[in-house]
Amino acid sequence: MRTPGPLVLDALVWVVFAVLFVGAALLVKVAAALLVVLVVLALLLGLVLRALRKRRARPRR
Repeated sequence: MRTPGPLVLDALVWVVFAVLFVGAALLVKVAAALLVVLVVLALLLGLVLRALRKRRARPRR
């Protein structure tokens, strides 16, 4: 059984590199999207807590 030629190994290395590069880019996009979601949720939580605090601060008759 013959070993694959250098061109086949070179092509295989480039394919693996491309797969890893695309995977890393997708991971970065997912991390950025999660960061945006967390920031939005934190802002919404802050607004809700502020509204609840204002509602409690009003004196009752």
